Amino acid sequence: MKIRGLSFQQGIFYIGKRHVACAYHVNGRLKTWLRPLNQKTLLQMMKHVTQGLPVWFKLLVLTLLSLVLVPKLFVALGMMTWTGLPLYTLLYLAYGTHFIFPTELRKYHGAEHKVFSDRGLIRRARIEEIRQAEITNRYCSTNMVVIYFGSVCFLTMVGLISGLSIEPTLMYASYSSVFAVPIVQRVMEWRGFAWLRNIILHISYWLQRHVTTLEPDTMHMIAAIESYRRLAFREFPDRVRTPRKRKETRNMAIVDVTVIPIGTETPSVSAYVAEIHQVLKTYEDKVRYELTPMSTLIEGELPILFEVIQAIHEVPFQHGIKRVATNIRIDDRRDVQRKMEEKVEAVREKLEPKEESK
Repeated sequence: MKIRGLSFQQGIFYIGKRHVACAYHVNGRLKTWLRPLNQKTLLQMMKHVTQGLPVWFKLLVLTLLSLVLVPKLFVALGMMTWTGLPLYTLLYLAYGTHFIFPTELRKYHGAEHKVFSDRGLIRRARIEEIRQAEITNRYCSTNMVVIYFGSVCFLTMVGLISGLSIEPTLMYASYSSVFAVPIVQRVMEWRGFAWLRNIILHISYWLQRHVTTLEPDTMHMIAAIESYRRLAFREFPDRVRTPRKRKETRNMAIVDVTVIPIGTETPSVSAYVAEIHQVLKTYEDKVRYELTPMSTLIEGELPILFEVIQAIHEVPFQHGIKRVATNIRIDDRRDVQRKMEEKVEAVREKLEPKEESK
């Protein structure tokens, strides 16, 4: 089961053998898709990656590109003598972006790694357990960064010791190291080269913990879980709980839920309720819900409802609350199928004749 992950400023891709899954946030709302692994999908991925980058990051890349390419154009036109930064600076930019990842990208990157590291079933009800998984990934692209810049340093040092001047040595080292990356990646997996693997992974893990990732928030974890699940259901269902085939009639239930954080500094709990409803938004394709002054009503299939209840029960704990009381009432009627508003309407119909007779 070979899966690759790719985080970007708004979400996460998981790439399998035949499909690509994506989960990303737009204005706080989670969106997902699953598409075949082809050229059209790769173009869509590039669009997601480039559009989501912050302005400062785009300006930095544009500035470096200009300093490399524009002076060379002016030199060719005879307008200046400075040739600009060397072309291999673009290689430093490509590999070095790991060191300047924007904050949101680093959080999605951390969530991506935690999903990879977890050994249990990947589902939202286990979000807190998955959050405790390692934030490092043995196959992270940070390994390539370590190998590339390590190779540049090594080859440059060899060239200088051999008596070459700094500029040609650095140029040859920079270009040669591109070819060194795939070779070293292969060699470090061979038996007898554990020492090389340990050196590379030791540096890579340090960078992953302190530079290229951040501890993810709930929204980042949800995106990682949902993206992984979309791919898993299609290519490796053993890593997720595959739903059994249901009968044509779906048994819908209604739960009345009140989540009460105990030990807060203020009597108001509206902030917790608001975040609970942010979690509920991520389930909008599976349940319907309604906020009331005293509780929240949620309608859906019972197994899904239990998963949702566990997910919203965890919200106060994520803010340091040590005790949470969650009250649940379940209305599960199997003889007829009625929605929440239909039950209310049935009562109103019985009230109307009485009101007319007054």
